[in-house]
Amino acid sequence: MTTSSQLPLTLEKLANGESASVMAINVEGELKKRFFALGLKEGSHVRVLRRAKFGGPMHLRVGTSELILRLKEASCICLATPLTSA
Repeated sequence: MTTSSQLPLTLEKLANGESASVMAINVEGELKKRFFALGLKEGSHVRVLRRAKFGGPMHLRVGTSELILRLKEASCICLATPLTSA
């Protein structure tokens, strides 16, 4: 599985309960401004609360905010190595 280690880790790949720090957000314009206003920016900590079935959206916690993201948008958010739950 050397291929997966070469690919960047993106938000849509995290499972329920996993957390990570945001390294980069690869969107532009209004969507990037919206993410920033919700606290989703480079350096922020994000945790997956739950995932909808059949490729539906993800329920996330970013700081004290909770938000729902489609997998399409989540795939544009690059992460550092996932943090283990304590």
